[in-house]
Amino acid sequence: MTIRRLSSLLCAGLAAGLLTCQNPLDGVQLRVKDPIQIGVVEVRLYDPAGNPRPTDNRITLAGPNAAQVVTTLNTTRYRINPDGVLLLAPSPLVTLSAQAPFRFTTVVEAEGYMTIVQPIVQTGPGRVTRVIRQISLSKPPRTLTPARLAGQAGTDGTLTAPFSLTTTGLTADADRASVSLPAGTRLTDRDGQAVGGKLTMQVLQTHTRAGDVTSQVPGGGILSNVHGQNGGPAPGSLRVTSLAGSLTLEIYNEAYLLAHGLSQPARLTMDINPATINGSNGRRVQPGDSIPLYSYDAFTNRWQQETPGVIVRNSQNSRLEYRATASRTAAYVATWTESVCDLGPVFTINSKLANVDVNYRCELIDATTGQRISNFYANVNNGASIRVSGQPSGRQLKLRIYDETDAWGKGAKGGLMAESAAGETCDPSPIAVSLASLPVPPVMNLSFDFECPKGTTLDESALPAQIRTQYSETGKENWRELITATRTQRKVASYKLKIGQRYDFRASTDGGATWPLRQNNYLVDKPEWKLDINAPMYCK
Repeated sequence: MTIRRLSSLLCAGLAAGLLTCQNPLDGVQLRVKDPIQIGVVEVRLYDPAGNPRPTDNRITLAGPNAAQVVTTLNTTRYRINPDGVLLLAPSPLVTLSAQAPFRFTTVVEAEGYMTIVQPIVQTGPGRVTRVIRQISLSKPPRTLTPARLAGQAGTDGTLTAPFSLTTTGLTADADRASVSLPAGTRLTDRDGQAVGGKLTMQVLQTHTRAGDVTSQVPGGGILSNVHGQNGGPAPGSLRVTSLAGSLTLEIYNEAYLLAHGLSQPARLTMDINPATINGSNGRRVQPGDSIPLYSYDAFTNRWQQETPGVIVRNSQNSRLEYRATASRTAAYVATWTESVCDLGPVFTINSKLANVDVNYRCELIDATTGQRISNFYANVNNGASIRVSGQPSGRQLKLRIYDETDAWGKGAKGGLMAESAAGETCDPSPIAVSLASLPVPPVMNLSFDFECPKGTTLDESALPAQIRTQYSETGKENWRELITATRTQRKVASYKLKIGQRYDFRASTDGGATWPLRQNNYLVDKPEWKLDINAPMYCK
């Protein structure tokens, strides 16, 4: 196996065949530039419809601290890598603190796509990760209809004319949604400042005539910790039982300042599938029905109970419509719900596994009916906890665990390894699950060995701060984390690789911004993966 840096300054080979290379910059000591690791912002873009990623992304940084934002290599050459990842960080000269929040907005534009306007606020050195949908205007997910429109406001944020937008589906009979703001409405940001000048309104409509109706709704069907309307009693956490529709409203100006407050309510209208079941009485919806309304603020991660809207029949096309009002920009979800538990039951694992970095297949079972509620993968190292949430109260649930992983499928035994006792929803009391019969999977020992010419020694301070590695099934470009080695810890164990399998490997020394080290179609034929790197630039 051979891995080579794109710059040809580093040659590497596995124990199977150590290569040498001549430093073209004779007499110059080469060092890999360590990436910034404090306050990293990782923006991960994905297309929920599975379209190929756009290649013409344009990145703009806005907001009060935009001029102090750099890449993790301390440059201003911002780019989204082929995996859809953008890595940013405050300049090393910046000190992050709660007393002086660091604020900027990341903007990503691409031809034919909804514009992404993502505000970031940092108050400490921790890593911030944002996973964001990049939605095609012409090829959206089947349950979404996107739309956008240009408008104008005065310098004080007041609309000089009505500002209205209606979604248009791919077919003439597709459900539509509209947002209408009256002239004279003043737009303000979260700090109460005017959002004026040239405006863009973006609307995302979720409709219910296709499957997976909650897949593109915030929370995926769970409304967490909902706050009460006008300071009233909080409903707590809820689960969608019958979704009528959803609409997300966003407005920003040419400086990418996001509007939040609306001095006059916006009118929301959504076509309703007549087959929708009224969650209060179990029949199909009809004119006059009231549907509960909830808003979700992605910036604060807050759900809020709103004034319910009402179904009417449109006099022009005879379609059922849901009509409601909105006092701010947010995602609005019209749905019937049921109360669910924030936590419980909780299962604790007793096993022979320790520091095993793969997850095992689990099934959550209704103990009364035997019906499978969910299928997922979880860590089952000794002492691990599997915490269940989002389930209605008063139910008895069991957990089944199989010898089957998310890394290489079935293990030596392959089948059911344990079934827990029944635990009650909303009860966080631990329920022990014995996995004594689950075998420890084969381990793979991985190491990076830097070798120096005779008469020299390794200068650890010159090594990359970290070498991050990923693997994929050969030819599939489905990259998964493998190990991360550091300057001083260059031997790591992993259980993710299977002997006898072929994999593609890649490595990064800049935290994942680029992956210049790569080897394809490598056969793992023994429980050791040793990388001998012959690189004089790391020696003294």
